[in-house]
Amino acid sequence: MSALRANLPALAVGKPMVLVTGFLGAGKTSFLRGVLDAMKQWHIATDVILNDYENADLDAETLRDRAATVEALAASCACCDGLEPLVDLALAASRSRHDALLIELNGTADPLPLLESFTLLESRIGLRPRWQVCVVDARHFGRRGPLDALESRQLQSASHFTVRHDRGLTSVERDALLSRIRAVNPHASETNAADLAEHLARAVSREQRLLLRAGGARPRTVLPDFAGHRIAHEFTGCQILLPSDVGRDAMWRFLAALPAGVLRAKALVTVLGEPGVRRLFERVGTELMGDPLEVPISDRVPSSAICIGPDLDPAALLGIARREFGRACQLPDPDHP
Repeated sequence: MSALRANLPALAVGKPMVLVTGFLGAGKTSFLRGVLDAMKQWHIATDVILNDYENADLDAETLRDRAATVEALAASCACCDGLEPLVDLALAASRSRHDALLIELNGTADPLPLLESFTLLESRIGLRPRWQVCVVDARHFGRRGPLDALESRQLQSASHFTVRHDRGLTSVERDALLSRIRAVNPHASETNAADLAEHLARAVSREQRLLLRAGGARPRTVLPDFAGHRIAHEFTGCQILLPSDVGRDAMWRFLAALPAGVLRAKALVTVLGEPGVRRLFERVGTELMGDPLEVPISDRVPSSAICIGPDLDPAALLGIARREFGRACQLPDPDHP
């Protein structure tokens, strides 16, 4: 069990979530239908949020007989103008009586802003484990010209991937495709609709047993104990509360010292000697992102850093922060959001 999972409050171990990403036309909705169909044998009740441009309602109609609820969100970009309503829908789903949540993002969305939002809402959102499946289109992967970077970003943060439109590939061509995929994200596990549904069923069974031990009501369905089965890693986030004023050089050293598994890091702080504004420092992959953005002073978000990546160890990240900024650095108290 990871350090993050061990420290989760009881509220946050109740419902697994899967974020489905991938480029336009990759086959995300078809994959989602396959997962929902495969989950029927496990008697798992699933909430679905479907984000698309203008046809979210159209695609949603193809899912309504497969899911407990379907919410259609027509927004041009889930990582920009659609972010707030999508997070609101996810928060509502986290409080529903159903067993799991599946979210499909539109084909041009960057999933990391949504994962960052979930990290900041950790004490309020009962969605664990959180997985991301990237749907890879075998016909076009890595051949999108100037849009290759966007496709790579959708894959970089994934805990799993699935390959679609690969029927005509030879074994040599498929192996070459897998090599390109793993060059972008060596951490992700390959999956398919049936395997993912089984992993979700195991996760639901595990979390329901945890809630029973914590004194919760008996769940409608408890699956057999899958002892010894290791579920693939999840995509996790960690927030670290920082002193209100920090040195600029110390912040850059902190970001540079984060392990390679941190795929995105941000820190919002006031810099010593620069009163009146806060600065947003960023790291993408292992690259430090130039001059930090100026942000107005506000008490809505405390001085803090957030890190996103697979299977992060919050205690280790806190130790890195304390080496630069001292013992004032803390992990948020889940009982006091």
